[in-house]
Amino acid sequence: MLASMRQAAARVAFPRVAGVRTLTTGSLPPAAANQVPTISTAGPVTTPFMSGPPSASSSLSNAAASMQAPIIHIPPAEDPLLHLFTSLVMFDGKRQAASRVVTRMLLHIHAFTKAPPLPILRQAIDIAAPLLRCRQFKRAAKQYVFPMPLSERQRTTTAIRWIWEAAKTRGGRHVEERLAREIIAIVKGESEVLKKKSDVHKLAVLHRGNIVKPPRVPRSNQN
Repeated sequence: MLASMRQAAARVAFPRVAGVRTLTTGSLPPAAANQVPTISTAGPVTTPFMSGPPSASSSLSNAAASMQAPIIHIPPAEDPLLHLFTSLVMFDGKRQAASRVVTRMLLHIHAFTKAPPLPILRQAIDIAAPLLRCRQFKRAAKQYVFPMPLSERQRTTTAIRWIWEAAKTRGGRHVEERLAREIIAIVKGESEVLKKKSDVHKLAVLHRGNIVKPPRVPRSNQN
């Protein structure tokens, strides 16, 4: 009776497949018949040799693993260009407030362009930086203009100051948004900063004859 109950339970749990012969406990030797596992109806029957279709949870986990996390380009905290930019937009020694302005400006650039903001800022400053400046003064009712070359730091400082002045005329509710729009306009070639840079270069070319010569070193100081 016990063997018939085991056979009925096996038929219910594992339907008969065409072309596959099912073995009963009666056809097994006595040693193998004693090793037939008992089937409990308390929970689902799982077998190591039968695998069903993958569940929805496993497919979702595989899809989530295959998807790559979005890459966020975060500028370094000690970047020299950002440090200089923060120092030039700082008022009354409030460096934390100036740092927040620069951080939000980078976020606005990223939101407008969907690209890393720091390379765009570097490109805009490099485009807006002048090669020289024109020193002007009057003498005997005559205007003198002397073109003077700028160092790398002086060029960067001048470009940032021009960007800050031009951003005041830009539309936007916050200063960081106006700065971001001005930087993007410089990259696109639509900013007044580029016109100002061109005017300085034209004035320097016009008065190129007044370029200050290097001072003469006395022979006593020459090695």
